[in-house]
Amino acid sequence: MSLTAGKKRLLSIAILAIAFYQMPLNALMPVINTVVESVFTDRTLAEVQTAFAFANFVMPVVSLLGAFLINRGVITKKTAVWAGLTCLGLSAVSVVIMHESFWQLYFASAVMGIGMGLFVPNAFGLLFDNFEPGERQTLAGYQTSCVNLGGIVLSVCGGLLGSAFWYGGYLLLAGGFIVAALVFIAVPNYRAPAAGTRGGRRGGLKLDPRVFYYCGIVFFFMLCYNAGGSNISTHISSGGMGDFTVAGKFITSTALAGAATAVQMAGGVVSGLFFGKLSAKFRDHLIAIAMCLIFLGFMVLSLFERSVAATFVAVFVVGMSISLAMPRCVFAVSTLVDADSSAIATSLVTCIAPSIGAFLSPVIITNLTTAIGGESTAFRYRFVGIAALLIAACIAAITALRTRRESARV
Repeated sequence: MSLTAGKKRLLSIAILAIAFYQMPLNALMPVINTVVESVFTDRTLAEVQTAFAFANFVMPVVSLLGAFLINRGVITKKTAVWAGLTCLGLSAVSVVIMHESFWQLYFASAVMGIGMGLFVPNAFGLLFDNFEPGERQTLAGYQTSCVNLGGIVLSVCGGLLGSAFWYGGYLLLAGGFIVAALVFIAVPNYRAPAAGTRGGRRGGLKLDPRVFYYCGIVFFFMLCYNAGGSNISTHISSGGMGDFTVAGKFITSTALAGAATAVQMAGGVVSGLFFGKLSAKFRDHLIAIAMCLIFLGFMVLSLFERSVAATFVAVFVVGMSISLAMPRCVFAVSTLVDADSSAIATSLVTCIAPSIGAFLSPVIITNLTTAIGGESTAFRYRFVGIAALLIAACIAAITALRTRRESARV
C-alpha cells in the first residue's frame, strides 16, 4: 500500500510516539532497591529483579503468536500495536488496584509483557513495510533516540513518583492509552503484504541465516546492557550516594537512581542522532564499538563507586551503546527480509532476542556474580564489562572476516 507524503509524515510521528514507550521498565528500575529493603523484605535482589523483568519473558512468546496471526491475516499490525499499547495502560491500572502481594508484581509484568510483545516488534514492522531503505536507516536512528528520550522521562518521573510511593512509576504507563488513540488515527489498517498472497508457499517461510546472527548479537548485547539499569539503584545506595540535601532539597537514593537512568537514556538520544552517518561509515563494526562503550562505562562504575559525577558520566557512555548496536542490527535485518518474512524477522530481532537477553540478565548475571564476588555491584559491573569487551572482540573478528569474504567475491 502506497502512502502519500502527508500520511507518511503522520505515520512517522506515530512510530516515534510508540517508541517513547518501548522501554517501560525504565519507570520501575529506580525503585528496585526500595522494594527489596522496604516492601518485600523477605525477597532477595535477584528475585525482585526477576519479577520486574518477567515482562521480558512473556514478551517473546506473545511476539511469536502475534507474528503468526499477522502472517495468516487474522489481525493487522495496527490492531496488534493498538492492543499492545492498551495492555501497557492496563498494567498501570492493575498495580494501582493490586500492589500488596509479591505475585501481583508478576501479574503486572505479565500484562506489560503481553503489551510489549504486541506493539514493540510491530512498530518496527511499520517501519519496514512503509519506508525505503534510506528512509529506514535515518528513521531507525530517530526512533532509537525517541526510545531513549522516553526512557529519560520515564526514569526521572518514575524515580520521583517512586520516592512518594513505590508503585508510582507504574502510573506513567497509563500513557499507553493516549498513544493507542494516536495509533488508531494515524496508522493505516491493512494486512501484512504476505497475508493471503503466498498461495502454495504457506508454511514455507525461510529466513536468511544472517538474521539469526544479528539476533544472537542482540541477545548478548541486552544481557550485558540490562545489567546497568537493573543494578544502578542498589549501586547508588550501597555506595552511599543517595539521601543527601542540595539547596535545601532532600535527594533520595531512589530519585538519584532515576536521574542516573535518565542520564543513561540521554546517552542513547545523543548517539542516535548520529547513527545514520556512523552506520554508513563503520557498518557492523559499530556493534563492536557499542560493546566497548559498555566495557568503558562499567569499568568507571566499578572504579568510582562513591562518586555521583563519575556514575553519571559512566551511565551516559553506557547509554550511547544502545542507539548504536540496536538500530544497526535492526537495519541490517531489514535488508535481509522480504514481505513474507518481515513480521517474524522483526519479532526475532526487536522482541524475542532482546527480551530473552534482558530477562536472563538478572537470572544469570546477578546470581553468578553474587556466587563469585558476593553482593558487590562494583564487582558485578567489572565482570560484565570484561564480558562485553570479549564479545566486542568476537564481533570485530567476525565482521572483519565477513568483509574480507565479501570483497573476495567482488
